Amino acid sequence: MTNGSDDADRIFIRSKWGTNRYVYNPHNPVGRALIVGSLLFVVVGLYLLHHPGLLSSTDDWDGSELRSAVTGATTELSREAEFGPGTITFEDILQAAITRHGDSSQAALTVSLTSESPESALVDGGAEQADYTVTADGTDTAFCLNVYAMKRKMAMGYDFVSIHVDDGACPTS
Repeated sequence: MTNGSDDADRIFIRSKWGTNRYVYNPHNPVGRALIVGSLLFVVVGLYLLHHPGLLSSTDDWDGSELRSAVTGATTELSREAEFGPGTITFEDILQAAITRHGDSSQAALTVSLTSESPESALVDGGAEQADYTVTADGTDTAFCLNVYAMKRKMAMGYDFVSIHVDDGACPTS
């Protein structure tokens, strides 16, 4: 058995928890660095495990991935009914929701308003309606989102939001 004065010089020491295993020595600077490095390695590994898109080398979307992401995002936004086409940054909200449901880059995704800008029904209530075209780099696939929302006067959120998805770009008006 080693005494306490020898432990400060060693990088690995025998565990004092009743096993004969060797562990990093927290009293040695190299042992401390190995402890911190091991913990950082595990944290980074877990982060990359839950965010696999960070390691992908391409930002391009494919058609089936874009279709799946658009469908998932429109279902989510319709169910939540928190934002509607009269919201100032609705294009950004659509783009973020579609990116969340896909595995490719938000920078390669384009959501553009193709109808007249909808008037907000925040104060007076009523209907808001707009058309948005969704395209992405890497695919010729495009989708037309027809967004219709109903809001009560001075209410938070919307009574309902309906998003109808059609294949192809929206006709410009």
